[in-house]
Amino acid sequence: MALKLGLLGSNISRSKMPRLQKHLGKLQGMDIDYILLDDPRFSALSLRDQIQKARAEGFHGLNVTHPYKQQIYPLVSSAYMKGHERIGSYNTLLLDNDGIAGVNTDYSGFKKAYQRIRGSETPGQVLLCGAGGVGRAVATGLADHGCKAMLVYDIVGAQAQSLVSLLEQQGVSASVITQDELRDAIRTSNGLVNCTAVGMHSNTASAIDLSCIKSQQWAFDAIYTPLNTAFISQCRQAGMQCISGFDLWISQGLDAFRIFTGMEAEADDALFEEALSWLD
Repeated sequence: MALKLGLLGSNISRSKMPRLQKHLGKLQGMDIDYILLDDPRFSALSLRDQIQKARAEGFHGLNVTHPYKQQIYPLVSSAYMKGHERIGSYNTLLLDNDGIAGVNTDYSGFKKAYQRIRGSETPGQVLLCGAGGVGRAVATGLADHGCKAMLVYDIVGAQAQSLVSLLEQQGVSASVITQDELRDAIRTSNGLVNCTAVGMHSNTASAIDLSCIKSQQWAFDAIYTPLNTAFISQCRQAGMQCISGFDLWISQGLDAFRIFTGMEAEADDALFEEALSWLD
């Protein structure tokens, strides 16, 4: 019998997660049935009822994406991995009769992607745009990698302040900046991080002013469709170390597969090349 998995989110028809999870299952000799749960049978329900319906229909686990990563947090009964509860958002759920176990593979996946690209280099001062679910995960990962100072920008001020409070609890000197302060923050930061949706698909805009990208050390863009956003392309041209949205996506997908199945899929060059070929 196939292992039944799904993805909860909005505007998810372009997601490559079904293909990744099915491919990883095939490599391990496992049949995986992976379904996008954005049809009216689910999307018309409350988030709690969506989870209950998925459980009743035999789903073993779910990935969660925008806009539900923070909304799902109070519905989770336990953190599957110690420390993930502090982030305040989950993107991977295990369903059983006893409750919902939550994991944040954006957090674990980003840490692996950062280490793969930058090794033991510390982040320095970071400007982070976008303080939602993925922003909270990435910021926590940066704190674990030794980030001591972070400037946070979000069009929703309360969301930015919530992330600053989380970072301060982890020993990071953090502050909210306004749009008027954004250009100076870009120029004075060592690392530039985009965790907004600006630049996704055919949108060529950038959340970070491209004219201010000059001598920073590194950058991360959470977007992976397209793979080469205007932001990450400009950072590469400036000679910065770049962590792409694909680096995060493949790492968090591998972590989710291990959590769903208990099997370890090898993150080798062949897998990376295969998955890259799926992207637009």
